[in-house]
Amino acid sequence: MSASRWFATAFLTVFCAILVYGYGLWSGWFLQLVPTSEFCVSKPLDDPATSWSLFPLRHLCHWRDGTSSDLVPGYINPLIYLSIVGVVIEIVMGVRAIARRRKLLAE
Repeated sequence: MSASRWFATAFLTVFCAILVYGYGLWSGWFLQLVPTSEFCVSKPLDDPATSWSLFPLRHLCHWRDGTSSDLVPGYINPLIYLSIVGVVIEIVMGVRAIARRRKLLAE
């Protein structure tokens, strides 16, 4: 495969990762400006009621019984990690294709 195809594939992989991350933000209630009691409703809340992080994408509801539940779907972070690995591999393969082509032209 040519270098331009590897880099185009890397660009599409980054685009897909951004879409997945955006969906994770949306489905994990990061973008809604509503009280915590509206999206953490199954049990009595602990104090603090929620915690979050942007990487890995996580939004936890903490309950009084010591348990917690993540509002971000479980498949979001593995897809983002796979995308990062894919982009690295595609960029390496693109650089390798450029090096091979230069070597062939030099001979």
